[in-house]
Parts: sequence; structure tokens; C-alpha cells
Amino acid sequence: MRPSSLLSALLALAVSARPAPAATTERAPAPAAATVTTVTVERERPVREKLPTLQFLRANRDFIRARFDRLREEPHTTRAGAADLDPRFLEYRRLLAQITTAKDSVTVASDARERQGVFTSVQDLAGIERELDQMERLLDAQRARLAELQADFAGRQRTELDVVVTGNTLAGRVDSVRVTLEDGTSFTSALTETQRGSLIHGGALEVFRGLAEPREQVVEVSLMGEGWSATGRGFVTLEPARDRLTFLKVDLSQASPALGIASLKASTWLLEPGAGTSAEADQDRP
Repeated sequence: MRPSSLLSALLALAVSARPAPAATTERAPAPAAATVTTVTVERERPVREKLPTLQFLRANRDFIRARFDRLREEPHTTRAGAADLDPRFLEYRRLLAQITTAKDSVTVASDARERQGVFTSVQDLAGIERELDQMERLLDAQRARLAELQADFAGRQRTELDVVVTGNTLAGRVDSVRVTLEDGTSFTSALTETQRGSLIHGGALEVFRGLAEPREQVVEVSLMGEGWSATGRGFVTLEPARDRLTFLKVDLSQASPALGIASLKASTWLLEPGAGTSAEADQDRP
């Protein structure tokens, strides 16, 4: 079971166990004490000099091919022993079993409430109160599991990049956001009406999270929707820190198709080891 799948399942339970409907997106996890760095969204891809290594390979092409021709394949027989199972995987299975049990409890209680059309006695109201208490206990257990996962992920951090979108556009409808990494890999996240409402009220939409190389690179951000077909493509230059989680936040609060992609505000910050989710820190781009 991948850690990202487990985290998605935990977040899904937190949403389904709330008494009232909740937004499907979560707030951007920026520590209050984190240093936020403003970055520029450019219309054109920055020009970069070609690596001198390519010039060396081109100049010595015949020599390198001659060395490759001398390579010979030799079979080797090796034996690989079985390693001990990572205890974290067993712990993940236990957490998933608790999630399944909690979901079943919430589903049974919800079905029983829907079958009962009206509350005709004080005992019915007492049953609802007990059900709300049960949901509160489930939420407390869920918070403890999320804290355990947060400590696990932050404790063995690798070089990662997390791209989130916040805010609501001044004009023009944004139907989806696409992020293209320097190797050409693209990730597209479509916006539903629920997610748009969440962005208006301060929520955040995660477009991409994955491993990244700890070097300077260019990330392409594209907005797709009404009014953005000609001006909704821009580039951000950043350098993820080695063995840390780097956040790139794209703020749409001042975005307008008439002003183009340069009207977006973008900023980056690092997840401090052992830090949890707190209020978002931000800094306007000049």
C-alpha cells in the first residue's frame, strides 16, 4: 500500500465523518514560522545555456562508440535473500483496518437516521446526541492517525515538490490547472463547483506532489477555461531543497485574462521537519 493512497483514505474518512458537508480541498500546509519566498511567473520559458557535457560528447562521439563496441555481455548467477518486512507497512494495514471499521460505524448510523422520518420523542433526540458523540470520538481518533502519518512522512523526507492553487480569479472561469515538469510530464487537476467554492473561502487545491531533482528547474503552469486560452500559460523557475518538501503556491486572487499569466502571484516555502499544518504564511509579489 503506497503512503499516498493511505493518506488519501485518511482524508476521505475525515470528510465523510463530519456532521455537515465540508469542502473537498484542504488548506495549504504552510507553517506560520516558515520563510515564504516570492517567485515570478513569466510568459516565456527562460533561456538556459546548453550543458558543456553535450559538447564534449559530440566532439568525442567516435571514441565513445568505439569503447561501446568493446563491451561484452557476461552472465552472472546471484542469489538474493529475503529481507525483513518494514514494520511501517504492518502499521499502515492496522490504520486501514481502523478506517474501514470507522466507516462502517458511520454508515450504519447514517442509514438508521435516514430511515427515521421524524423525531417523535426525547429518546430520539438522545440517540442523535449519542451519534454526534460517536462521530466526535471517531474524528479524534482520525486526528491522531493523521498526526502519526505526518510525523512519519516529515521524519524521512526526500526531495519533493508540492504545487497548490489558492484564491479565486477576478474574471474568466478556470476549469482546470495543468502543471508540466521540466522532463515534459504533465499533471492536470479539474476544478469542480465544490472546489471553486472552497477556493473562494480560503481553501487550496493540490495539483501535484511528487519527487523532484534538487536543482534549478522550470515548471510550466497553465490555466484552462473561459478567457484563458491565449494568456493562461506561464513558467516558474525554482530550486527544490535537497531532502526537503518544497511548496509552490499559485495564487489566483488577482488573476485576470486581460492581464495574462503575469497577474498570478506565486511563492515557495519549505516544510520544516516535524512541523504540522498551521496557518498559512504569505507574502505578496511586488
